[in-house]
Amino acid sequence: MDKQYQLEKLSDFQLLKDKVYEAIKKSIINLSLPPHAQLVEQRLAEELGVSKSPIREALLRLEKDGLVYTLPFKGSFVSGITLKDIREIFQLREALETFCVKYVCENFSEVETRKAREILSTVEEALRQNDFEHCHASNIQFHNFLIAESKNDRIIGTYLALSKHLDRYRKIASLISGRIAKSHQEHLLVIEAIEQKNEVEAVRRMSGHIRSILNDFINSKELQSFCAR
Repeated sequence: MDKQYQLEKLSDFQLLKDKVYEAIKKSIINLSLPPHAQLVEQRLAEELGVSKSPIREALLRLEKDGLVYTLPFKGSFVSGITLKDIREIFQLREALETFCVKYVCENFSEVETRKAREILSTVEEALRQNDFEHCHASNIQFHNFLIAESKNDRIIGTYLALSKHLDRYRKIASLISGRIAKSHQEHLLVIEAIEQKNEVEAVRRMSGHIRSILNDFINSKELQSFCAR
C-alpha cells in the first residue's frame, strides 16, 4: 500500500475520532446526555453513523476529561454533578478570572475595550429579542475573551480544561429564570471598572459576579434533578 495513502487514511480516521469525541462531549455539556446516563456503544455508533471503534476511543478520552466514568461489567456513564465538584470548579474559576481582570486593567487598550463592549452589545440585542441561547453563548464569549487577553498560555490551557466541566454547569445555570440578564448587568459593571483602570474594583466585581452565579446555581431548583448531594 502506498505510504501517502496510508497517511491519508490515518488522518481521516483521526478526524473521525475527533468528530465523534466532540459530538458526544457536546451532548454531555448541553445535557442531551444527562448525568449518570448510560453510554451504550452500539446505540451511539448507530446515532452517529460510525463503527464502535471511534466510540470506544471517544469514551476513553471523555473519561480522562472527567466527563465519563466506567463501572466494571456495567459499562460507561456520564459523570454526575456534586456540590463539592461545583464549588471546587468555581473556586478555581474565580482565581483565574480575577487574575485576568487584574491583568487587563493594566494592559487593555481602547481596541480591546471596544471588542469587549461589542460582545456585551450582542448580548443586549439578544436579550431584547428574547434569544437566550445567543445571550448564553455571548456571555461565555465575554469571559473567554478576558481569559485570552491574559496572554498567559498556562492560564488559557487550564481554563480550557476547566471549561469541559464549567460549560455543563453554565448550561444548567442558564435555565434559571433571570440569570442570563443578571449576568449581563454584572458584566457591564466589570467592563466599566476595567475602562476606568480601577483594578481593585474590577477584581471585586468579577469575584462578586462569579460568587453570585455560584450562589444562585447551588440554590436553584434547576440544579436539583442533576446534582447528587
